[in-house]
Amino acid sequence: MKKVKLTLTVALMMVLVSFAGAAESESPAIETKTAERIEVIRHRVEEIRSMDRSEMSKVEKKELKKELRNLKKEAREMGLDSRISISIGALIIIILLLIIIL
Repeated sequence: MKKVKLTLTVALMMVLVSFAGAAESESPAIETKTAERIEVIRHRVEEIRSMDRSEMSKVEKKELKKELRNLKKEAREMGLDSRISISIGALIIIILLLIIIL
C-alpha cells in the first residue's frame, strides 16, 4: 500500500510540474493588448447578434458569417477558448495510475 501511495505522489508531482510550464504568463504589455482585443471582439460579436438580418442580402449575410468565423479563429488563437490540454507524458502517467489502482 505504501508503494502505491508513493507512486501516486510521484505521479501527481510530475503532472503538476508539467502544468507549471503552461501557467507562465506573458508580459503585461501583451496581456493588455490581448485583453483590449478580446473586448473589441466581444463587442463586435454582440453587435452582429443584435443586427436585424432579415432585410440583408445573401452576400451581406455571407460576409457576416465570414467575419464571425475570422473572429472566432482569432479568439481561439489568443487562448479565449476553454479547452484544457494535457501533455502526452501526463496522460500516460494518469492511465498507468488508474491501471495500478484499479
